[in-house]
Amino acid sequence: MKPASGIDETQDFYRVERRDDVAILQLGKNFLFEAIKQALRNPLLTVVDNISKNDDISVLVIINCAEKTGGDDYACFCRQTIDTEFDCRSIHRMCNFFDQLILKIFGFNKVVVHADCGEIIPLFFNLSLACDYRIIATDTIYLKPYCKEDLLPKGGGTFFLCNMLGYDRTRKLLMSDQNLCAHEALELGIVDRIVPQNQLEETAVQIARNFAAKQTRALATLKRLIGYSMKDLKDYLNFENQEIMRLIRAPG
Repeated sequence: MKPASGIDETQDFYRVERRDDVAILQLGKNFLFEAIKQALRNPLLTVVDNISKNDDISVLVIINCAEKTGGDDYACFCRQTIDTEFDCRSIHRMCNFFDQLILKIFGFNKVVVHADCGEIIPLFFNLSLACDYRIIATDTIYLKPYCKEDLLPKGGGTFFLCNMLGYDRTRKLLMSDQNLCAHEALELGIVDRIVPQNQLEETAVQIARNFAAKQTRALATLKRLIGYSMKDLKDYLNFENQEIMRLIRAPG
C-alpha cells in the first residue's frame, strides 16, 4: 500500500480524508469566500493533483456543505463586485482559480461523484456539472441570482448544459428567473439521483465504492474519450471571463 501523503488534510474551508480507495473532499460553509481570498495560492489545487496521482485512490467524492453560501450571500457578493469594491486583479484571480479547479475536476483521471443539498448558487452548480455523477438531496434548490444582480454565472455552466441538454433547453433553463427544484433537475437529467439529506453522504460514498469496484482504467479511458468532444472548455472559460469583466466594467 502506497502512503497517502498529501491526501488527508484539514483547512478552514475544506477537509480531505481517505476511506480505503475513495477520497472525500468536503467543502466548508465558507468555501466560496475563503477560496476567493486564497485564489492566488490555493492549497486545494495541490490536493486535487495529489489525489489524481495516488494510484491507491480510484474515486473522488466532493460533498458540499449544507450550510454553505446561499442566495443572499451570493447576491451581496455580486453587488460588491458590480460596485467595484473588488479590484479587477482580485476578480481575475478568482476567475482563474475556479477555472483551474473546474478544468482539473473535468479532466480528472478518476471518477468524480458530487453530492449537494439545500440552496445551490450557480458556481457550485457549475462545479457539479464538471463531475461524472451528481447526487442531491430532496430539499435542493438551484438558485439563479444572476438574473436579478445582472452578473454572469461563473464556471462553464452554459458550456456544460449545451452539451448535456442542447441549445434550446439550455436557453430556456438559463434565461428563466425561476429556481430549479430537485425533481426538475432529475427530470432534465442534470442530476443522477435524489435522496433524503440524512442519506446524502452515505449514498455518495456507496456510489463511489460501486465505481471503484469496476475496471477503473477502462473508466478513465472512457472519460478521456468523452472529454475529447468537449476539449474547447478551456477556451470557453477564457471567453466567459472576458464577458464577465466586460459586464462589470460597463456603465450602469
